[in-house]
Amino acid sequence: MRLAGKVAVVTGGGSGIGRGIVLAMAREGADVVIPDIQVLNAEKVAGEAKGLGRKVLAMKTDVTSAADVKAMVDRTRETFGKIDILVNNAGAAGPPGMPFTNNTEEDWDRTFAVNTKSVFLTCKAITPHFIDRKAGRIVNIASIAGPISAPTMPPYSVAKMGVITLTRIIAKELAPHGITVNAICPGVLWTDFWQKLAAHLAESNPAFKGMTARQVFDKRVGDITPMKREQTPEDIGWAAVFLASDEARNITGQALNVDGGVVMQ
Repeated sequence: MRLAGKVAVVTGGGSGIGRGIVLAMAREGADVVIPDIQVLNAEKVAGEAKGLGRKVLAMKTDVTSAADVKAMVDRTRETFGKIDILVNNAGAAGPPGMPFTNNTEEDWDRTFAVNTKSVFLTCKAITPHFIDRKAGRIVNIASIAGPISAPTMPPYSVAKMGVITLTRIIAKELAPHGITVNAICPGVLWTDFWQKLAAHLAESNPAFKGMTARQVFDKRVGDITPMKREQTPEDIGWAAVFLASDEARNITGQALNVDGGVVMQ
């Protein structure tokens, strides 16, 4: 119960990696707030967390809107009285690139808004509360697509590298207040995005001709992951629990790769 008595906000916690983070934190004792644009998904995961004995608040939130983010923070503080942990998990991948000229201006704008701007907005809204309390944990979900400069997803790759840089900037500023700010870079997970990307690769890349999306995914895992296995939302959840816990009180400004060894630094 490393997070007993804590209140954690997990944006985009209604599915995929976000769900893994919500349930891991709930199992470790945290009450959880789930702001998600897909509110029905958030409510479903909220039910799972309540089944673990936690207090949970699910709400519809557009994390690209400053007004929505402020309303979420205000409602959370009214309901729980405080916020201890912020996990910026909400994200979206635009259509695949390769060549990069396939991506439109709208692809870039939307990808940056959901993946990078949202981190700025939530951190800006919650940071004054953390500074007042001289405590707080921020965990931003980036991606190995950032450091490996993935040619299959240019806007997403650049946006997630931006999350890593923003993490370091905020970490430096908030360190004197006792607040830690770190990022997690998930590796290769069988998510909705990867299913779409794998299907695109099967259609467009001769190396994957005739393969199903799952076969493409499994081949990519085998080709690029030294441990030869995919990662799961639970893997990311337990990493987030660690970074949010007192055990990580002297870790800040870091980007932790949870990727089976794809990126080694």
